[in-house]
Amino acid sequence: MTSSDGLEDGTMSSDRTRSADGTGSPDGTRSADGTRSADGGSARGRGWTLTERTQASEAVAVAALSTVAVAATAATPHADNLANAGAVTLVGFLGVAAVTPALVRIDLAERRLPNVLVGVAAGAWAVSTTLRAAGGDPAQAVTSLALALAAAVFGLLAALGGGLGMGDVKLGAVMTGLLSTGDLTALLGFWGFAGTLAIGVAGVRAFGTRSRRSCSHPAADSARAFRGVPFGPCLLAAFWCVVASRSAGVGIDTVVTAL
Repeated sequence: MTSSDGLEDGTMSSDRTRSADGTGSPDGTRSADGTRSADGGSARGRGWTLTERTQASEAVAVAALSTVAVAATAATPHADNLANAGAVTLVGFLGVAAVTPALVRIDLAERRLPNVLVGVAAGAWAVSTTLRAAGGDPAQAVTSLALALAAAVFGLLAALGGGLGMGDVKLGAVMTGLLSTGDLTALLGFWGFAGTLAIGVAGVRAFGTRSRRSCSHPAADSARAFRGVPFGPCLLAAFWCVVASRSAGVGIDTVVTAL
């Protein structure tokens, strides 16, 4: 109920959501100057606000991954057409670099890969594929699209079986399309390493679960642990390992040639 003051001036009483002056309750969500109080609205937004340290760390990570991408594409053979192969590949790699830290953080914390972030990587891949086709390499563009589609189909089948999330399927397809511009070994290494990481993490989780229980059910624990593994970080780690290995190979070839 409202107090007599509240009935007279049309505002809520002090024990409700508005104080006698109409600006907000003492404990409520709005202070006298119309802003959110420390224990009210700001608490609601706290989960959506990154700390300055987190923002700085992610910026450094993006810069480092971008450097790796540049190094990996530095010695890609150039073509005398609209866009050289190295620059086209770099566009896709930089798109993934821009969203990698945020995707890892969110997937570890919330077990999801936001569409808006995956969309950034997909957009970069689409641009690089379009440039590749327009620049005189349509066969490579078609190969990229075909392999990405194949990865999406197999990923969807795995998702229907409960092994992957749809975010993992989309991200895996985009990365497959990007890595298809290299050799088949890089693509196989990407999926093999991502799967190995996921199995390893699931094994550690299952072992920890069994060690905390007096009565163990290994098969059930293993299945439960595998379903709980965030696969996005595994995909991203495998992707950047493949890209970094390419840049390392370029560096080794340069040194050998110089000698």
